[in-house]
Amino acid sequence: MEDEELKKGEGLTQEFKRELPVTDRQFLKTVVAFANGMGGRIVFGVNNEDGQVVGVDDENRWRIQDRVTNMISDGCVPQIFPTYDWEEVEGKPIFIVNIPASFNCPYYLRKEGVEKGTYIRVDATTRRAEPEKIIELQLYGQHRTYDSIVERGVAPAPQEEIRVLCSTFNEYLNEEDRLVTVKQLVNWKLLEQKNDKYLPTVAFRLLVGSNFPFSGIQCARFEGRDRSVFIDRKVFDGPVHEQLEGSLRFVRQYLRLGSTIEGVRRKDKEELPVVALREAIANAIIHRNYLIPGMIQVSVFDNRLEISSPGALYGGLTKQQMLNGVSRLRNPLLAAAFRRMNIVEQWGTGVQRIFAACQKAGIKPPSYQLSGDSLCVCFPRKSNAVPSRLHAPANSGRSDSLLLQEKIVRVIRKNPQFSTKQIASALHITPSRADYHLRKMQQEKLIARDGSKKTGSWVIVK
Repeated sequence: MEDEELKKGEGLTQEFKRELPVTDRQFLKTVVAFANGMGGRIVFGVNNEDGQVVGVDDENRWRIQDRVTNMISDGCVPQIFPTYDWEEVEGKPIFIVNIPASFNCPYYLRKEGVEKGTYIRVDATTRRAEPEKIIELQLYGQHRTYDSIVERGVAPAPQEEIRVLCSTFNEYLNEEDRLVTVKQLVNWKLLEQKNDKYLPTVAFRLLVGSNFPFSGIQCARFEGRDRSVFIDRKVFDGPVHEQLEGSLRFVRQYLRLGSTIEGVRRKDKEELPVVALREAIANAIIHRNYLIPGMIQVSVFDNRLEISSPGALYGGLTKQQMLNGVSRLRNPLLAAAFRRMNIVEQWGTGVQRIFAACQKAGIKPPSYQLSGDSLCVCFPRKSNAVPSRLHAPANSGRSDSLLLQEKIVRVIRKNPQFSTKQIASALHITPSRADYHLRKMQQEKLIARDGSKKTGSWVIVK
C-alpha cells in the first residue's frame, strides 16, 4: 500500500487497527458491515487515532491468517471469504484483511442473530442496522426490490385506482393508438394478478397515492441561511408524479427571475434551471428508501436550495460512480413508470443532465453530500438572492392537497352536477388528479355522490 492510501484515513471502506485481533468483537462487526456494503479493508498495524504506522509482529504470517479466517468463519453468517495482503510501510509490516462486497445479505454476527447482529458502515463508523435497513438487505440478497413487492395483508387494488393509473399513463404517453390497460400494469409488474383480483405492489400504491406512509415531499422556505425561521412551508402528498409538480411549483415561486434582451424580445431567465430542479426532485423520488420513516425535504435558503432524501446510495454504489453516470436502482418499477411518463430519460443520465443544464445556464453545478442514511443535493444560490416574499402567505403551513380540496368544495357548491372532467377543467388540473382527490374526499366523508355518475350530483357532507 502506498503512503498516500493511508493518509486518506478511515472511511466508508477502510478501517485501522493498532493490534492484531485475538477475540476482537469490534473487528467482526466491521467485517460484517463491509460485507453488507461496498466491501472494504481492515488495516492492522496502523493507529486508528492518528493514522500513524506502528507495524505488527509478522513472524508467523500463515498462523495469523488462519486465525483470522477461523474467527470470520465461526463468527459471521453467511460465510464471508476474505483475502489477505502483507505490505511494508515506513519499514514496518502491516496486515490487510480485504472484505469483498457480497450478495447474500444480510450478513450478521452468529452469536447476536440477524436482528441485533447486522451491522452497516456509515461514513467511518460501524453501526447496528435499523430494522428497515435489514429488510432492504434481505430483499437485496433475494435480488428483489421493495417497490416490487406486494406487502402482506394489502387489499386488492380498487378498479377505480386501476382505471385512474391507466388514464394517467395515457395522458403522459400521448399515444392515441395505444391505450394502457390493466394488462400492461400486470406486465409491468405494478400489479400482481390473483384469480380475478389485482394486488398492488408498492410502486402501484406510490403512483396512485393510496395513503402510503411517509411518501410525501416537505417543502419549506426559510429566512436567511439556517432553519430557524419559516417563511412558508407545505407538504405535497398523493401520487408521486403530482408531488413532483407541486414541489416544483413551490420552489419556483421563491427563485429570482431575471431577463435578457434578445433582438427586440425580452427572455425571462430563472435563477436555477427548471430542468435541473425537476431532474433532481424526480431522482429523489425514484431513488429514496421508502422503508425509512421520513419524507423527502426540499428547503430553500437565501444562499442555497437543498433536496434531501432518505436512504444512502444503493447496492454498493459509490459517490464517484454516481457522478460518472453509473446507476443502481433502488426502485426500478417506479423509475420505469417515470420513464414511460417521460418524466425522466434514460437511466443513469440524471446527474449529467443536471450538470449540463447548470452549465448551459452559466451557474455552478450542485454538490452531492452523503450523511448517514441520507443524500442531499445542494444547489448554490447567489449571495444576493433574497426571498421573493417577505411574509408568509395566507395559506402557509397548509398542504397542497388541503388547498385543492377547498377549491373542489367551492366548485361543487356552485355546480353540484359537475362531472369529474368538468371539475378538472374548472380548476385547470388533469382529470386523474381531480379523480384522485374526489375519491379521497369521499373516503374521508367530506363529500358524497348522490345518484349515478352520469345523472347524479355531489353532496357536501361537512
